[in-house]
Amino acid sequence: MAPHKKLVKDLSNQHALTVIVPVPDEKIEGLRALLNAIGQNIANPGSPGAGSVKLERVRDYLPPSQAIPHGGKFIEFGRLTTVHFLRWVLLEPARDAAGGPIAASLAFSTDYDGPFEAHVNELVLVAEPALRTIYSFCDPPPRHESLQAYLSAHMRQEAAFYRGHPGRSTQQILTVDNRSEEELRLVLELELDRVPAPASAAPSIILERLRQATGRSRWKSAPSSGRPPDIATRMLLLVGLAGLTLLAMLYGVGTHLFEWIPARVLFTVSVPLVAFAFLAAVLNLLDRIEHRREQRLVEREGPPAQVDGSIDPLVADRSDVRLRIVTELEDRGPLVQNQMTHVVNVKPGMFRLALLRGVLATGNFLTHTLFVRGTLVGIPTIHFARWVLIDDNRRLLFFSNYDFSWESYLGDFIDQASDGLTGVWCNTTFFPRARIHIVTGLVRLTVLVLRFLPWFSWLPAVRVFAGGARREQEFKRWTRDHQVPTQVWYSAYPRLSVTNVNGNTEIAHGLFMPLTGDAQADWLRRL
Repeated sequence: MAPHKKLVKDLSNQHALTVIVPVPDEKIEGLRALLNAIGQNIANPGSPGAGSVKLERVRDYLPPSQAIPHGGKFIEFGRLTTVHFLRWVLLEPARDAAGGPIAASLAFSTDYDGPFEAHVNELVLVAEPALRTIYSFCDPPPRHESLQAYLSAHMRQEAAFYRGHPGRSTQQILTVDNRSEEELRLVLELELDRVPAPASAAPSIILERLRQATGRSRWKSAPSSGRPPDIATRMLLLVGLAGLTLLAMLYGVGTHLFEWIPARVLFTVSVPLVAFAFLAAVLNLLDRIEHRREQRLVEREGPPAQVDGSIDPLVADRSDVRLRIVTELEDRGPLVQNQMTHVVNVKPGMFRLALLRGVLATGNFLTHTLFVRGTLVGIPTIHFARWVLIDDNRRLLFFSNYDFSWESYLGDFIDQASDGLTGVWCNTTFFPRARIHIVTGLVRLTVLVLRFLPWFSWLPAVRVFAGGARREQEFKRWTRDHQVPTQVWYSAYPRLSVTNVNGNTEIAHGLFMPLTGDAQADWLRRL
């Protein structure tokens, strides 16, 4: 592969970085104050120094023993050319499902482009003084070792990672050097506003005029311009072939047990059905047992003095202050984007952990093979999402960057992806009670998977689980119970939705394509 092509490929690959570092109890208050000062003073888009934090805004929260960064800026997020989204979150001291203590920690995450080494080197190059200041509150703090080594030593691998616009780098989505697809869209809209096209004008004439306007503007695509990857049909077919191979093996076993062919077929079909029914029965039984255990825990712990409506007594902070802060950090200003940080205990037992790992591994496979065109089970509003097992696999951490309101975000999931939600989080504590359809469950699961494939989109919608995320009010309350404030959150393109990003790519791709007939009109409708 030529060096230039390899660079383009590397930049258009998107990855997740998660760093978790313990925080001593005596440093929690100081770190929380510094993170709040950073997060509340990131300059908004369109203002001078957009994406940066002035040193004067955080000076009072810096530890006296730490060297103060030079210049007027404490940190300049806008100089991070590989970052899509970035956050710091203080995870307060908590208790696990068995009541054991969990120490406080600082969680850092980025959704980034290109190779890991290049991304971490850029973080250190742009923000080393700020990084050393922030992590001086942690245990251990970075001393004389390189920050690259420090961050690498505390990395945590995500169990699942979703990308709403894979293949597109930050530079391609939004830059200021006349190369981004958003700038191209603005050029085209400005041309149409300057001289509106007559209603009778042929699409080919309008398209040619827009091409000429683009040339006059000297717009050129970013070096990493990429398009959404195609559905990994070959990989999905291989998985399907593996399933058929297993059925063939079962039929082979049946030939040794039965002489009558219909009996062999019945055996082949009944084995997976019985296995699934047995698993479903076990999970339904476990759900009842764990529900009783949680009820006893609530009775033993009693209600807190100040409560935010949560029913989980092991939530780290159950004050109404936490709930107010969480909601205040959402729906900021003119931005269309939102964020969520959610952390919850995993139910006790190796069986639940193994099941959770299996569900997340399956989800990760599907997000990299099937859900690669800008929608997750039909939901077109998620930029990036990740699931990370933390604290020795005792808790599940979830980060999401999404569009529009919290209510609409959860509503979309409840309506279109309740089985996915329940499949993951039914393995965590105090999730609304769920039951699997024992008799029809495997058939329902098969239909659920197949209907997302292009060849089976005609199949009807089905539900594998009863209850769970379908218990809307309980689910929303449970979600709020386990949300924690995201003190620092940065987006490289906060005014663009997933639909905007993906639509801009289609505009840029189609502008100089040899479009004809209806394809020209379809392209113009994107503007």
